[in-house]
Amino acid sequence: MKETLQAIKNKATSTRVRQAELQLVKEVKELVKESRTLAKEVKNLKDLEFVQILKRPWRFLLLSFGKGLMVGFGSVLGASLVVGIFFFIMAQISLVPIVGDFVNKVMNQIELPQADKADTGDVVQQFNERQAESQK
Repeated sequence: MKETLQAIKNKATSTRVRQAELQLVKEVKELVKESRTLAKEVKNLKDLEFVQILKRPWRFLLLSFGKGLMVGFGSVLGASLVVGIFFFIMAQISLVPIVGDFVNKVMNQIELPQADKADTGDVVQQFNERQAESQK
C-alpha cells in the first residue's frame, strides 16, 4: 500500500512538473515573439528621418538655425500686426464721443512724460536737479 501511495505521489508530482514545464515553454514562446516584434520596431526607428538627421549633426544644426529664424521672424511679424491693429482700433475709438474723451485723456497722459523728457534732455541732469531740490 505504501508503494501505491508513493506511486500516486510520484505521478501527481510528475504531472505538476509537466504542467509547469508546459507553462514555461508557452512563456518562452511569447518572449521570443515579443523580442522579434521589438527588433522590427527598432529597425523601423533606425529608418526614421529623425534618426538620420541626428547622424549628421551639421545638417541638424542648420535645420535648427533655420527653424529659429522662422519662429523669430513670425513672432516679430505677428506682434507688429497685433500692435498695428490695436492702434487702428484706438484711433477709431477716439472718434466715439464718450469713449473718445477717455482715450484722448489716456493718450495725453502717455505723451506728457515723453514731452517732458524731450524738453529737459538728460536723465542724469533731472536726477541731479531733484537731488538738489530735496536737499534744500
